[in-house]
Amino acid sequence: MIDRREAALGASAVVLGIAVAVVATGFPGGSAYDTLGPRLLPYIVAVGLGLTGLSILIGAFARVRRAEPETLDLAPVLWIVGALIIPIFLIRTIGWVPVAAVVFALGARAFGNRRVVLNLAFGLAFGIVTFVLFNYALGLNLPAGSWIR
Repeated sequence: MIDRREAALGASAVVLGIAVAVVATGFPGGSAYDTLGPRLLPYIVAVGLGLTGLSILIGAFARVRRAEPETLDLAPVLWIVGALIIPIFLIRTIGWVPVAAVVFALGARAFGNRRVVLNLAFGLAFGIVTFVLFNYALGLNLPAGSWIR
């Protein structure tokens, strides 16, 4: 039997991948010397979505129906949702480094790690390294926020 929920998820990912690819065709390509332009990343995302969706679809059709339905643990989903929402509201005010630390800690918590202080420390180190690389090595400005002023 077909697992309809997995088939719907796989089909949705494939359709979303196609939509991203179609929208990306409207983005400009690279200049004369630079063949990599703004449409490269959306194409990569589209291919990733398509391949992921296809693998889920294949699994939905190949899998034998289980006797017991799986239960969904909402706690990790809520931790990840929080990690995605926090930067929307705080990145401009407190900056990249503290937001990266909090997002890293929330993501680690979603995967079951309960060492909050250690996760915040790793997130802080990651935030500082990426801030320095982007702002000073690449010349791209991540929001500094109030922590650096």
